[in-house]
Amino acid sequence: MAEFEESPRRTQRDPGVTRADRPVDETRHDQTGPSNDPPQQIAPGATFRDAAPSGGPLVRLPGPLAQRFTVVGELPVQGAESDLLLVRDRTIADPATEYVVKIFRRGYGADREVWRKLPELGSANVVRILETGHADGRDYEVIEYAAAGNLRSLMTSGVSVTDVLAQLAAGLDCLHRSGIVHRDLKPENVLVADVRPLRLVITDFGLSKAIEQSVVFASASRTLAYAAPESLSGQVSPARDWWSLGMIVRELVTGRPPFLGMSETTVVDHLATRPIDTGDITDPRLRLLCRGLLTRDPRRRWGGAEVARWLDGGSPTVTEEPVPEHQAPAGAGLAFSGRRYTDRTELARALVEQWDTAARYFFGRGEGGEAWRSLRDWLSTLPDDSRIELIDAHLTGAPPPDVKLLHLVRWLDPSLPPHFLGRRVTADDLPGLAALANDPAHADHRAACAIGWSLWQHDLLPALAGFADAADLKEIDARWRGRAAAWNQLAGWLRSRLPPPVTARLPDAGEPGRDDPPAVLLTLLALAARPAETGRTLADAAARAHASVREPVPWFRWLADGASDDPLRLLAVVRAAPDAVIEVEARRRDQEASQRRIADRRRHWEGAERRRLEGRSAAITRAALWSLPLLAIWTVGSLVVRQLLVGGGGESIHGAGRDTDPLPIFIALSAVAWAAQTTIEVVMAARQARDYLPLGLWSGMARAFRRAGTGLSGMSRAMSGTVRGPGARRRGCLVLVAAALPLLLLVVILPAFLAVAWLLWIAAMVLAPILHAVTAGIRLHRWRQRHEQAERDALGTAT
Repeated sequence: MAEFEESPRRTQRDPGVTRADRPVDETRHDQTGPSNDPPQQIAPGATFRDAAPSGGPLVRLPGPLAQRFTVVGELPVQGAESDLLLVRDRTIADPATEYVVKIFRRGYGADREVWRKLPELGSANVVRILETGHADGRDYEVIEYAAAGNLRSLMTSGVSVTDVLAQLAAGLDCLHRSGIVHRDLKPENVLVADVRPLRLVITDFGLSKAIEQSVVFASASRTLAYAAPESLSGQVSPARDWWSLGMIVRELVTGRPPFLGMSETTVVDHLATRPIDTGDITDPRLRLLCRGLLTRDPRRRWGGAEVARWLDGGSPTVTEEPVPEHQAPAGAGLAFSGRRYTDRTELARALVEQWDTAARYFFGRGEGGEAWRSLRDWLSTLPDDSRIELIDAHLTGAPPPDVKLLHLVRWLDPSLPPHFLGRRVTADDLPGLAALANDPAHADHRAACAIGWSLWQHDLLPALAGFADAADLKEIDARWRGRAAAWNQLAGWLRSRLPPPVTARLPDAGEPGRDDPPAVLLTLLALAARPAETGRTLADAAARAHASVREPVPWFRWLADGASDDPLRLLAVVRAAPDAVIEVEARRRDQEASQRRIADRRRHWEGAERRRLEGRSAAITRAALWSLPLLAIWTVGSLVVRQLLVGGGGESIHGAGRDTDPLPIFIALSAVAWAAQTTIEVVMAARQARDYLPLGLWSGMARAFRRAGTGLSGMSRAMSGTVRGPGARRRGCLVLVAAALPLLLLVVILPAFLAVAWLLWIAAMVLAPILHAVTAGIRLHRWRQRHEQAERDALGTAT
């Protein structure tokens, strides 16, 4: 460590000859020793610096280098001690490979000890210096060319903080183990060697210690902004580089360069007298990291070991800096949170860091509180007449404590970034409030909602515009309120045209009880702060919402089709989409329930059908048994007709002078007729199965007999009434005549009937099966109708 603590000294220049270190091979990093070989080809796709080289360089290569290299252009990023040229080597196989030649200006030289140690580094996160030397009175270095720019170009693209931290920490560890302190680490001195995957390399670390003081005090404030406090007194140690890494991390986290807009004198004063504020870093892990790296005492500052533990998930201890006695004399200043403050800017930062405590402490009890009176008395000691307006206009009266604290902080230190409720509220932060308001599970959800309500109800954006670099907040506030008015008009029009359940999702902006949490209000704020980005976000969200509605919903289709690229209509689409999804889901559930009911009914019907068909065998057996009486009827009838023919002296069947016994013919025809009728009934039974049993052959006949019996009974009652009534004797005679007439006709017709009885019997045995088939068809048709109606009733389908 003694080498790190020695005072600056100047290096001795080499004679006017060149010295080339052996180029570092792609796969070997252990080559050492001088070599006059030309540099080997570096990996393709190697990296770039800040910008494309400019044409027509004014700087010329030293003589020995000019014989080997062709100048492509002069890089626009030049330092105070050197010039940078983009060149190509004419002596290698691939002359298109480009390198950077760093030529030190006259009066400046590189540290030879650093040059000696460079080939031994072997780190993927330290730039490869392929050749070093001295020619024409000037030191030079040949460096790999990085075409992807430096870390500054990536700081707005969402690069991973932990990835950057890990790579830069690895590079610094390698340098420090080799006894090299960079002393000027900043985003411009970190090159992007590869983009995917990201690989960063540290460069420009070879400044001689003799020029360190001039670099620190003569550089621009951006370079000074990354310098450690001890660099102001010339101290050199690895702790300086860890401080610079902490400032880079803080810039990555907050999105703002350190000391932006401050003069160099102000920066030097800040570094010499006060710590770096980390209160605007919301993530506690990142805030711990920055506090450790930005500890003012270099002996207690985090180094490589603590950073490694932090990357592994640990929480190394951070040394709290003691308050200098001259800043807090006994009884002097304003007491707050265990300290006394005399400096208004320090008090402002303390109030921001402990916002909730400060608001309750100073303003929670109103103007009668002791803390408020102490604050008022302390303000009266400050030589600033504007405190009167501050107290009368903003710190007294009805505003809530948080609003009063905002005006107090702004008055104390307007150079701070705008803060409210302890959170930074810049134009870049406003869109994030909408995302937090839409995420109730997030830890900062309630804080974002509270900030949104306060900004709207208390008109705070114009007040926040009084902070440093926040003037655009006033214009954003005007756009916000204009957007809110336009939204309220659109939402009212849409509510009159959309279903009632949807209207609740389209409240007026900031409407109490309906826009709560104030998602609509804060989305309009994001739209006012970043119109293009928020418009694209709403378009993407509307597209996802439209895709989530998987079935046609007429009102939602009308709303989405009319949105076009209007951000307010797109917001309405996003807000209404959940109801459209609910409607589709409800429709799907109804369909599924209906399908389940139909399936249940179908299962019940199919069960009934199975039970009906299970009775088919019994029905067929019953049909065959019920058909046996028909055989008896045909057989007995045939015997009767044959007896009539033989006993009554009737003619023979053939009428050929000899008698022929008709009985065999009658028996054969009877069997045929019975077989036909039995077949008809068996077919009926096979079709109707169990339904055939109560609807069999004789059920219709039984009904016919019942109807006939009912008719004869009615006729008998009618005749009895006729006989007992007035004129009964005359009517009785008429009834006897009417009853005797058929008997008389039968006596007259019977002989003729007997003559053709055999023919009529044969006709009956032929016609009866035909009539049976007809009636069976009618029965089957009626059964089918009843069966189909029963099926429709069972399945719940329309008739």
